[in-house]
Amino acid sequence: MLRRHQGAAQFSRQIIRAFAALSLFVTAAGGANAQLYATPIPSPAKPYQMDGYEIMPPPGQSWFEMKKERHFIYFGKRLGSPTHSFIAIALSAPVDEAFESPEGFREHVAKQLADNPGDARSKITIAAVELNPESGPFCVRYQTKTEDRGAANAKGRALLAETFGLSCLHTTSKNLVIDVSYTERGLPAEIGTLLRDEGEGFIRSLKFTSRR
Repeated sequence: MLRRHQGAAQFSRQIIRAFAALSLFVTAAGGANAQLYATPIPSPAKPYQMDGYEIMPPPGQSWFEMKKERHFIYFGKRLGSPTHSFIAIALSAPVDEAFESPEGFREHVAKQLADNPGDARSKITIAAVELNPESGPFCVRYQTKTEDRGAANAKGRALLAETFGLSCLHTTSKNLVIDVSYTERGLPAEIGTLLRDEGEGFIRSLKFTSRR
């Protein structure tokens, strides 16, 4: 079990694996092969009951469940381009620290992000880490930007990735952090704001529940 808060930055390897799986899915020959890498979201979509939280799949078309564990789930959107990807991730993880104030939690999230700047393939830049009281008293919105120089289908070109996330202390289980985020990656001409509403809808669907 995870014993420290692991936000989106600390799950960078899992994010890269998610992109790799989604890339295989996008370039698969057809329906039968595609099912090896993704499960379509049924309509109407139903909430996922996870460890300490409930989350809806992202709204919109062509979303697929890519992986699911008791505390962790990620979704991928089929876009049709081998270099353009969009994923949404939710997870819960225990945290050892006790936080006396929302600002203390914000500083903790900022430090977690700063302590994980990426690797030789992907360098992460922190764009923003801000309190988000609308989502809860101990909630923080963060944004990171990444330059990915190791994507298999990019043919040596650097891909840009932007992650927007929400990290919260559970409202009743104060030793549990819930982190929900979405990431768009692609060539500079491919990424933008067109898909952001779907990502924000995913984040807004978060509800805290009892631990499983």
